[in-house]
Amino acid sequence: MTAELPPLPAGAKPFELFRRADLQQVEKADLVLFTDCLAAAGYPEERAVATGPGAVAVALLRPVVTPRTEVEARRYGFGAPASAVQAEVVRKDSAFYQVASQCEQSARAQLGDPREVGALRDRYTELGNALVQDRAKRVTAILTDYGTRLSACLAGRGYALPAGRTFDARGDLSQYGIIRGHHDPVPTPARSPGGVEIRPAIPARAYRPSQAEVVFALAFVRCGVSTGLFAELDRSERAIEQEIVERHVAEFHGLNPRIEALAQRAAEVLRDR
Repeated sequence: MTAELPPLPAGAKPFELFRRADLQQVEKADLVLFTDCLAAAGYPEERAVATGPGAVAVALLRPVVTPRTEVEARRYGFGAPASAVQAEVVRKDSAFYQVASQCEQSARAQLGDPREVGALRDRYTELGNALVQDRAKRVTAILTDYGTRLSACLAGRGYALPAGRTFDARGDLSQYGIIRGHHDPVPTPARSPGGVEIRPAIPARAYRPSQAEVVFALAFVRCGVSTGLFAELDRSERAIEQEIVERHVAEFHGLNPRIEALAQRAAEVLRDR
């Protein structure tokens, strides 16, 4: 019997079959249990600086092509702000690593069999990565199909490709001779003496597109509209996602009930603490 996809609420997109919130709940519980264990063993710094797990499968939330509007083009060019980075504890104490290994096992044991918990998290993360990669391939194919029209439109706006070159959907701005901008620099962390160093958190950093990048981004947006590229991406989005999730039906069928149950267990563990 062929496995069927889990049901989706009316109006939901196919990629919403991927239980990001459940995976995030598991990651949150694991972090809390792990850092509590370290603190009890005499290593409280990790718990002090932990603000929560990073966003999981965040690439699923990103637009497939950017920029899509002139506002985005003027503000970001082809870039995006850099996400904040949590504070980090760097240790030189070799005994710590043995304790950390034990605490990792202890944390997972409170959620279930440690090996099964670790394997399920890894497999579900791999599923999210597969969705992103499969979608990227389909979007690249659409960009390639529109390559002739897009490159002709850009050429009409003063951005002709060098002689003998054709539009490369996988290429970057360098194929048009555009130099990218940059993110604001990362602050230099203060060094701490002794066996432990706490590297401070890095706030989210703005992306500063180059002026040439902004002008080219505006041309790209206008050509994306006039060639029908953006309309095709919007028109195809749901069908692409549906085709991809159907390709992974066995994984969704086998993993979704398990990640949902593990997330429920994680919520119970946190509620009882």
